[in-house]
Amino acid sequence: MKKRLDKKGIVADYLPWILIAIAVLAVLMIAIFTMKEQGISLIDKIKDLIKFR
Repeated sequence: MKKRLDKKGIVADYLPWILIAIAVLAVLMIAIFTMKEQGISLIDKIKDLIKFR
C-alpha cells in the first residue's frame, strides 16, 4: 500500500502563520498610507534616525 500524504495537516500548520503575515502587511500598508496623507514620509523618518550629526 502507498503511504498517503496528509496534505490537510501541512496546510493547517502553515495557515495561521500565513494569516498573521497577511494581517501584519495590511496594518503596515495602512500605517504607511495614513502617514503619507499627513505629509510624513516613513523613509524620511528612517533617514533622520540614521543620520549622525
